[in-house]
Amino acid sequence: MEELLNSPWGIACILAFDFFAILMVVCLTYRWFFKRVFDVLVSAVCLAVTSPIFLAIVIRGKKFQKENEGVIESLMKTDARLSRKEKVVFLHTYRTKDADGQVLGRYGRWLESTKLYKLPLLLDVFFGRLSFIGGKGLLPSEGKFIESEVEKDRFLVRAGLINPLVCVGDKETTFEEMFLSDRKYAWQFGFFMDCKIFFAWLLNVIRGNGDYYMGETREISYAKYLLENEKITQADYDASCELDKIEE
Repeated sequence: MEELLNSPWGIACILAFDFFAILMVVCLTYRWFFKRVFDVLVSAVCLAVTSPIFLAIVIRGKKFQKENEGVIESLMKTDARLSRKEKVVFLHTYRTKDADGQVLGRYGRWLESTKLYKLPLLLDVFFGRLSFIGGKGLLPSEGKFIESEVEKDRFLVRAGLINPLVCVGDKETTFEEMFLSDRKYAWQFGFFMDCKIFFAWLLNVIRGNGDYYMGETREISYAKYLLENEKITQADYDASCELDKIEE
């Protein structure tokens, strides 16, 4: 037996056993522990790797502010979103437009074309406001119209940067399909499911398809969709939009 364990085959068997034992522990505790651990570790690595880009954006942004005094007060903007347990969290991105909705010159176009304006979201993942994979982060105005307990199950997990729809969605995806996908993910997610979603997203990025798999949900808010389909009144819509004005 000792001779077998010291052989290449024996060492390979021991390593394989250790690997599968660790994998089993990760899978069994993923929902409650390792998903958050992976979010922290991966976001920390990504932040370290992209730190020179953060610095470049700040330098270029400060230069823009100096050359266009008074156009923007801050390089960063915050947006309120609903995450786990319907808690309002504030997500951070670099500002690309002024108060009138005009793109901030070459600086703003550079951030939008490269998608670098989203980099601060890595900080939101690191601090637990977001997860890498999860349901869509809804505006408070959208959450107001999600009333049934079944529909609210989508809030059992944190909102994510990558939506599970990347595996099944297309340009025709509806809000109903998105909500159903988010609920199914909240009920069933696990290590292997997250791996599948991540690699589907990576393939989507390589193909240059963007986030078109989100269908109509990427163009308008749920509240706007309800208004356009006459499921709520203009007064209901205006009242819900006030919820989005909450400040950090």
